Amino acid sequence: MTTNNINDVVMTPEYVAKDIIEFFKPSGTILEPCRGTGSFYDQLPKGSLWCEITDGVDFFNFYDRVDWIVTNPPYSIFDKWLDKSLIIADQIVFLIPVNKILSSLKKLKKIYRFGGIEHIRYYGTGRDIGFPFGFPCGAVYIKKGYVGPMNISFFQPLR
Repeated sequence: MTTNNINDVVMTPEYVAKDIIEFFKPSGTILEPCRGTGSFYDQLPKGSLWCEITDGVDFFNFYDRVDWIVTNPPYSIFDKWLDKSLIIADQIVFLIPVNKILSSLKKLKKIYRFGGIEHIRYYGTGRDIGFPFGFPCGAVYIKKGYVGPMNISFFQPLR
């Protein structure tokens, strides 16, 4: 599934991708489903898998099971991206405007039927990390079968 929305092409700064990988420590079979310029992929363990629509490898044509998905997904088709991720992965980390997850009770119920949100790592506004918008951004960690509180941590101290 392609998206022609120019706002979906938002490359993750390397330092943010590095922090996410170091913080969540993905292991096993890991997929970066929208590799882009490689901010996440280049820091994942060797042998990690990738998709990138501009290189002809469409995430929606990827059917293998994976332990982890770590990515900054396209926002205009986020709901479809989430649905696909919940089918093929046990643990998911999305760098997103957090309102993408928290704005819909239907979406939250779907996530909590799967498991739950274990953690949100807050990075400030999109502008704080070089994105072209001001919505609050975080790495949202969704874990299959998770039962427990949702935790939050801050990449940078609040001002």
